[in-house]
Amino acid sequence: MESSPRIVIIGAGIVGTNLADELVTRGWNNITVLDQGPLNMPGGSTSHAPGLVFQTNPSKSMALFAKYTVEKLLSLTEDGVSCFNQVGGLEVATTETRLADLKRKLGYAQSWGIEGRILSREECKELYPLLNDDDILGGLHVPTDGLASAARAVQLLIKRTEAAGVKYIGNTAVTGIEQENRRV
Repeated sequence: MESSPRIVIIGAGIVGTNLADELVTRGWNNITVLDQGPLNMPGGSTSHAPGLVFQTNPSKSMALFAKYTVEKLLSLTEDGVSCFNQVGGLEVATTETRLADLKRKLGYAQSWGIEGRILSREECKELYPLLNDDDILGGLHVPTDGLASAARAVQLLIKRTEAAGVKYIGNTAVTGIEQENRRV
């Protein structure tokens, strides 16, 4: 007889599959992941999110979380291709106030161990030639920012966690959660 799952995760998108992966990495087992749609293509926000990852944040926790996400997606590969296109990020300033804000953001980035630097107008244009630099005063460049391939990451995470024993059940709507004796 099969035992009840120790952990049930609702949603097999980028968050749910990453949670399953993180739990498996920490030695947890008997995990089931439910999703209301098919497992071969996530249909929630994972499938239509733009995938932009900017690591710089005034919150140290959020910045380190984003940095960890970049590292994890870079390490998640198949056929030599990772799930992160590290094209870099560029935020530009058209006012002195915005330029001062970007300098503060650079301070956050450096404090949290994220590489970046303030670029001149000319350096911004050199980095991104299509930029209309008429009003640009400068920009913040973070070379380790980029684009996540979230849908592809989900597929690779499902494959990896299934191999570790995680059970996935698609096309299953969760209509309620019952609690009794401090158990779900």
